[in-house]
Amino acid sequence: MTRVAIGIDLGGTDIKAGLVDENGTLIERFKKSTEGHLGGRKVVDRIGDLIEEILKSDAMKGRENDLQGVGMGSPGLIDHAKGAITRPVNIPDWDYWISVHDIFKERFGLTTWVDNDANVGALGEALYGKGKGKKVVLVLTLGTGVGGGVVADGEVFNGARGFAGELGHIMVNPSGYPCGCGNEGCLETYASATAIARYATDRVRVEHEPTLLREMAKQNGGVITSKMVHEAAVKGDGVALRVVERAGRGLGIGISSLIVSFNPEIICVGGGASNMGDMLFDFAREEMARRVFFHSHFQTPLVQAQLGEEAGTVGAAGMALQKSLAKAAG
Repeated sequence: MTRVAIGIDLGGTDIKAGLVDENGTLIERFKKSTEGHLGGRKVVDRIGDLIEEILKSDAMKGRENDLQGVGMGSPGLIDHAKGAITRPVNIPDWDYWISVHDIFKERFGLTTWVDNDANVGALGEALYGKGKGKKVVLVLTLGTGVGGGVVADGEVFNGARGFAGELGHIMVNPSGYPCGCGNEGCLETYASATAIARYATDRVRVEHEPTLLREMAKQNGGVITSKMVHEAAVKGDGVALRVVERAGRGLGIGISSLIVSFNPEIICVGGGASNMGDMLFDFAREEMARRVFFHSHFQTPLVQAQLGEEAGTVGAAGMALQKSLAKAAG
């Protein structure tokens, strides 16, 4: 018997799902638009419809008795004990608790476990990606913001009240840009794809030297993206290279604090901005070497994450497989 679970990754645009086995193999992918404007209860109904589609799929045939439950990653506030969610980002009018655990238990007879979307993405990378077999794994995702999670001994570290792992909001510069969280100078304001694009836009506005970014912006309605910054930097553009350096050094400063706090065995970085690879990471590694006092003796690898967009779905299923095994063991 190969145990399987359903993984759900709730996003603002799409609900991604998959049937995943205990080896982390994504047997089949499923997707449905979120339709967040309909409100929380309708979104949960759509998640239920997606689960029903999986249960009736060819991928499930012959595996009905191997199904261990449902794991779900969601933005917003999570009540782990009740399997409930409130205030997920990008879904308006969901300012009340909804227990997906109770709803899906009644509808399908399946147990559902829920965690923060960044945490389950980190768990996926730790269980089945570059962090596999490592004792302590830190995962950062450089996207619209900076998400992250801490996985120790194969389990997500949630902290006392379930809010641990907000790695994007570690402070890098107390006098830095305002952050959406209300603080200033968070890692998110330096290393996210949004921050890279914003800083590049600022530099193009004030810099007098020629830059490819200025022409690229003209061809894109005046908008600069982090992908453009990467493309220009690869071509040796001076302004773009300085933007990448700022992001990389900010990333390294933040990671340095995380290293001395958690002593991870590996740090995995995903998200769109991670595609800059060593161009970005080498600046971060320089800061790590300069700021972590034991770095010369115990270097912490900084690598690009492996699972990409599948991390959330695979990690959610991995959580369900973990929890079901622990439940069975009593």
